[in-house]
Amino acid sequence: MTLKQIAALGRELVLFLGLFADCFGRREGRGLLRVYVKGQLSEVHRKTAEGIALRFGEAPRTLQRFLESIKWDAEKLRDRCQEIVATDHAHPEAIGVVDESGVAKSGKRTVGVGRQWNGNRGKVDNCVVGVHLSYATPGFQCLLDSALYLPEDWADDPERRKKTTYPRRWSFAPNRKLPCRASIGL
Repeated sequence: MTLKQIAALGRELVLFLGLFADCFGRREGRGLLRVYVKGQLSEVHRKTAEGIALRFGEAPRTLQRFLESIKWDAEKLRDRCQEIVATDHAHPEAIGVVDESGVAKSGKRTVGVGRQWNGNRGKVDNCVVGVHLSYATPGFQCLLDSALYLPEDWADDPERRKKTTYPRRWSFAPNRKLPCRASIGL
């Protein structure tokens, strides 16, 4: 979208983002959400925090801080998005799609990295695996949820997880029993 098209959204975009206002503890976070969403909708070629911030007159570090450390309730935001999809896009032919996607990684420090099945390569490989839940109807599709799959050695090692931002409490589930957190009743 061009800046003119984003500007034309005006009040509609402000009202839509207002649905998520209670997910942010402070006004600063809500304002930075507007900048970030405008950047994602814009013609900015590389959708990095720096590129978006510079395009919309913010200091790059401010937008980076928003993405990494400003407190907001990600679960409430995710749930609200799922409620909107369930309300506005219910369809008798809707389907839910659960997909696990592996990304090859070298090294041992990336959260969740380990020798595990990498469907991308069709073999056991050193990789991280994300589990994604999508929703599709004729003419509409969206991502509802995503989570990192933690291999058993990561899940059972609180000291290893402590060095990352990953939750301190976690339990291992073999990937044939992956839990799905979606709340829209697929």
